[in-house]
Amino acid sequence: MYLVNYALAPEDGTQCYESENFSINDKLKKLHEKNDPQHLLAEQERAAAYPKLKKNAAVIKAKSFDGLELKAIFAKPENEESHDYALVIHGYRSEPRDLAPNAVHFLEKGWNVVLPGQRGHGWSEGKYVDMGTFACRDMVVWCNRILEMDPQARILLFGISMGGATVMMSSGEDLPPNVIAAIEDCGYSSVWDQFVYRLKYEFHLPPFPILNAASMLCKWKYGFSFKDGSSVDSLSKAKIPMLFIHGEEDDYVPYSMLKKNYDAKKGEKEILAVKGAEHAMSCYVDPDLYYSRVDGFIEKWFE
Repeated sequence: MYLVNYALAPEDGTQCYESENFSINDKLKKLHEKNDPQHLLAEQERAAAYPKLKKNAAVIKAKSFDGLELKAIFAKPENEESHDYALVIHGYRSEPRDLAPNAVHFLEKGWNVVLPGQRGHGWSEGKYVDMGTFACRDMVVWCNRILEMDPQARILLFGISMGGATVMMSSGEDLPPNVIAAIEDCGYSSVWDQFVYRLKYEFHLPPFPILNAASMLCKWKYGFSFKDGSSVDSLSKAKIPMLFIHGEEDDYVPYSMLKKNYDAKKGEKEILAVKGAEHAMSCYVDPDLYYSRVDGFIEKWFE
């Protein structure tokens, strides 16, 4: 039960970017002290991009299939009307603000952007973090919410880390035909695979019997087991084109999961491995390569 609570306890929102407890200077100072240049660069770019994102933004709401209030940032491009929407999904213990640089990239290309707070992460309701197991169904809710605002919308799914896994898991759901394509960046192949890896990496423990017992307790407490959330299983049913991205130096979600996810997807797909990039850092380590491939993929499917 300790492991279940350790991994899945909800965020209360007190450390969200707009809370009174958040200090960008404190966060930058800690990264300086840790000598973490990639994450320091990422945090600096987030701090610069967030005001641009918020300039023409509002908060929109939706109800999940199980009655949770979900919230998202909805931003429109300046002086431009568009029917193209990027649904941008943040990662584990993260928030919409952390994907501000990616969102601003879409805005500057004339796209609308919707950045939901994943369930259990402070912005949206939720008593636990489900690692995408149920959150993938929230993606369908957000797609339909976009269509309420704009019936002519064309939607791109975009997610990083757990957000990437949520995108992949949603690809096997009954998505509306307005969802044209998807991009996932460093998402895990399944909740089980990720927890096996982290249990060994953080605690130096084998999966059996500890993870098996934790999974049973999670099923009893929250209604899902660690084997229920599988990107690979969902990708085998996916019909939309997908771009798979992963940093070669990722030691949080192992780089080996890139091929596992890519191989599971049938039909139209592309792959990008970014040299030297740690977890969720590909867009900061080599932005020219990253966005040239992202933009090329989008232009191919959003003609």
